[in-house]
Amino acid sequence: MLLRKLESGEAARVQWVADTSHELRTPITILATHLDAMQDGIIAPTPANLTVLSDTVKEMERLVSDLHVLARADAGAQALQSEPVDPAGLCEEVAAAFAPRLASHPLHYRLIDELEPGCLVHGDRQRLGQVLSNLIGNSLRYTDPGGQVQVVLALAGPHIVIRVEDSAPGVPDAALPRLFERFYRVDESRSRASGGSGLGLAICEAIVAGHGGRMQASHSPLGGLRIDILLPAQAARPHHGDCP
Repeated sequence: MLLRKLESGEAARVQWVADTSHELRTPITILATHLDAMQDGIIAPTPANLTVLSDTVKEMERLVSDLHVLARADAGAQALQSEPVDPAGLCEEVAAAFAPRLASHPLHYRLIDELEPGCLVHGDRQRLGQVLSNLIGNSLRYTDPGGQVQVVLALAGPHIVIRVEDSAPGVPDAALPRLFERFYRVDESRSRASGGSGLGLAICEAIVAGHGGRMQASHSPLGGLRIDILLPAQAARPHHGDCP
């Protein structure tokens, strides 16, 4: 059994390196071909062509940053701050940042808070905000205009559930168990066109796991995707509500 685990771990490491190399190859190829063409005088270093190079470098920077986050998570070295966080307040803060984009898409956003007063999570406010931003950003990227994004806060046993769900289009059944895999894309061409690296949900899962929680994906009754974030609940002070 130990040998099988070691072999499985080595196979995963090899696949991880291969996938990373594959993802880096595309932007490097774009940079190399454009620079060679400029040096040979085939294309001119116009503002438009330089913008292509600049955008490609930024894409590589995002990818390397994402890889760094995952590498630290794998090593158990996530730098997570710890403080009481009000889930409703955090959701409102993230939604406010997305308000202009939600209005222009357009998508209707609403927050349903079913938590008792005083129910908090203990963790890194910035990182948890990053998770919510990623999920709402995905809804903006993939949900049909005129649809909706809904965030529900509820208690499930010892966990606070932060549920982010959206309307059509949905995700195929076969894709649901793979959504948190690194570099996995439901629609690769569409993800690349919108700037997706295929690492966003993997990073979210790593951050949530670092808080002692977990994530799960399912179909939403709204017609799109539903992502549940389950985090250990903490009461801010003694009270008679349902928060443990």
